[in-house]
Amino acid sequence: MSLRDQRSQAAKVRTQFYFSHARGDAVRTVAVRPLILWSASTVVALSLVWAAAATLYLAFHDDMLGALAAREAEQQYAYEDRLAEARADLDRVAGRQLLDQSSFEGKLHELLSRQARLEQRGAIVAALAEQTTRSLAAAEPSRHGSTVAAAKPTAGSALLAISAASPLTPTDSVAGATRAFAPIGSLVSAEPTVAAAAPKPRPLDEAKPQPVAGPQASADRGVGADLIAAADNPDLGATARLGLMSLSLDRAERRQEKALDEIAADARTGAAKLASVIAHTGLAADSLVPPAVKGGVGGPYIPLSVDPAAPAFDKTLAAAARDVAEADRLSRLMPILPVRAPLIGDAVVSSPFGYRTDPFLGKPELHPGVDLVQDYGSEIHATAGGRVTHAGPMGGYGDMVEIDHGNGLVTRYGHLSEILVAEGEEVTAGALLGRLGSTGRSTGPHLHYEVRVDGEPVDPERFLAAGAPLFGTTL
Repeated sequence: MSLRDQRSQAAKVRTQFYFSHARGDAVRTVAVRPLILWSASTVVALSLVWAAAATLYLAFHDDMLGALAAREAEQQYAYEDRLAEARADLDRVAGRQLLDQSSFEGKLHELLSRQARLEQRGAIVAALAEQTTRSLAAAEPSRHGSTVAAAKPTAGSALLAISAASPLTPTDSVAGATRAFAPIGSLVSAEPTVAAAAPKPRPLDEAKPQPVAGPQASADRGVGADLIAAADNPDLGATARLGLMSLSLDRAERRQEKALDEIAADARTGAAKLASVIAHTGLAADSLVPPAVKGGVGGPYIPLSVDPAAPAFDKTLAAAARDVAEADRLSRLMPILPVRAPLIGDAVVSSPFGYRTDPFLGKPELHPGVDLVQDYGSEIHATAGGRVTHAGPMGGYGDMVEIDHGNGLVTRYGHLSEILVAEGEEVTAGALLGRLGSTGRSTGPHLHYEVRVDGEPVDPERFLAAGAPLFGTTL
């Protein structure tokens, strides 16, 4: 084994780097280990890199900051744009909701206003119907004409039709509503006549109304039931419910207009019948003044006038109000017109109105009334309402009752055996005045009945014939 091998085994050789530095004649050698060298190299390299980075940073600092600021600004602007767009969408949605809500509220307010108008109209139409029924029923014959029952809505009356005219409620036809005179089967023509073959009427007996066919069902009855069923549907939306309400109000308005037409037609028909009765008496209906309404009335005067541009309902209402007012005026004349018979049951005319031979002197004379024969003590009734102006003896009349009915109309009841009223007393049509007798200038029991107009005697049978269609007062 050589010396080198022995030395290698004895000690491991270490790698070193030697750096020699010569200065003049002096040479200095430094041994550096590899680890130190690589560490120093790394430090130098990092220093160079840091120096380059620092140099670049200092050189491009402003540009980098500007770029970052621009990017941040761009991102901010994009965010703000997206936020503004979202707000705009939200505003549009809110606007649509507000518009829908406003439209819904507007439609609802319109429907509520229509309902309020319909309720007001319904009250007016119902009042007209009640007035028409009451006015025309006032002219119907009651027991001896002494009382007039209050009108009640019947199956065919306008009042029933009005009460049925409400939203979502089936309605009945108002045909035949507020009939003027139930005892008469059909309305009298312009010239009232009496059938020749008919039995002699009993003038003051209570007339029996003829049966009147019930109202026919309206064509939209099924529609009303469908509306009620649809309105109860819990799945129905608000818009659909508004549509149903509008449809229901439309139907109610049509029913009101139909009922108003029926009321006006009934009023015109009844007024025409009453005017015909008055015309047959020979009196002018326009010149007669009805008695004042009992009780206090009053209020401001508001003339009934309608603007030409007013709705059709208002025009129809004004015309119907005039018709009802005229029917009411004529009906209030009926109780003071002597168109009823003074006796109940059959009565024989022993001496008519006009010229005759005096039964005592045998000479021609004017008989100012009509003599009606019935049993002694028969009841004598007032043929119209008024005030008793005389109740006692009066010459050839014997015991006599005289009644002033107003408008120049006076009736006299002579030869009574008993007087049951007092002078100055107010009596109603059909009131009991006394009993039939033979007092005064009389040849036997009978009633001398007179009708005077402005002090002049007229034929009483003309008045009785005029009242025949209403009271059956022919002799």
